[in-house]
Order: sequence, then structure tokens, then C-alpha cells
Amino acid sequence: MAIEIEKSFDVPQPVDEVWTFLTDPERIVECLPGATLLETIDERTYRGEIGLRLGPIGTRFDGRIRFDELDAERHHMVMTGEGKDGRGAGSVRMTMESNLRQREEGGTRIRVSQSIALTGRLASFGRGGVIQSVASVMFSRFTGCLREKLAQ
Repeated sequence: MAIEIEKSFDVPQPVDEVWTFLTDPERIVECLPGATLLETIDERTYRGEIGLRLGPIGTRFDGRIRFDELDAERHHMVMTGEGKDGRGAGSVRMTMESNLRQREEGGTRIRVSQSIALTGRLASFGRGGVIQSVASVMFSRFTGCLREKLAQ
């Protein structure tokens, strides 16, 4: 079962500055609560972990993220990731597509589409909207942090 999430938001910085931030895993991880970057596998693949609370279950995923597409000219990227819960509660697979566009009035519009698939006990939380709620909270925290970091 895949959960589809689409979001967009604006930041006042120019598109190239935002692109540089969003394609730097060390900077991205600073804005993901509970996430740690553990290893650079190659120039597009990274290993890390992230802790989440899904309803009554607190879990920590160990996994990999890969930039499958990085088109700096079009400001388009596709990332895939997968992780496993260390206690056997399940696993997650994610595909995320991001598009950045310079706005005529200034700043950058960021559009994000995600597809998230859970397996194991964790999959039961996708049916009741828990995953969407968790994703919305994480997205809100991420965008707030991104705005703060870009403003510095």
C-alpha cells in the first residue's frame, strides 16, 4: 500500500541558492527531526537513520537514500529511499520528486511529490491517516527549518 503526498511552498531566496541547499545531504539532515547522516556511500547515495513516532509505536529506520536524478538546469530531482526498523516492525520505501521554479515576483516555489510504502506492522498506520499526519508534521518542521537556514 503506497501513500501519496503532494506539497508545495515558497521561500524568498533565488532558485539556485535553494537548489544548492536541497541537494546537500549534510544540510538537509539538519532539517529532518530525528535524522542522522551516517555514511556517504558514493556521490549520490547516503546511509542514515531516522526516528519516528507512528501512533503508539516509536521506531527507528536504518536505511539508504539515493539521488536518482539531479538536473540542475531544470531544478528537478528524484530521490529514492528504503529503510528497515531495527526491531522488526516493518520497512519503508519512498520515492520523492522535487521541482523548483523561480517565481516572477521573486523567490522560489518548491513542489514535492512523495510515494511512501510501508510493510509489516507499520503498514496498519497508513489506513487510518496516521502516516499522512506524521508526514504533514515532518514537512511543516522541515519547511520551517529550511526557511530559517536559508535566511542565515
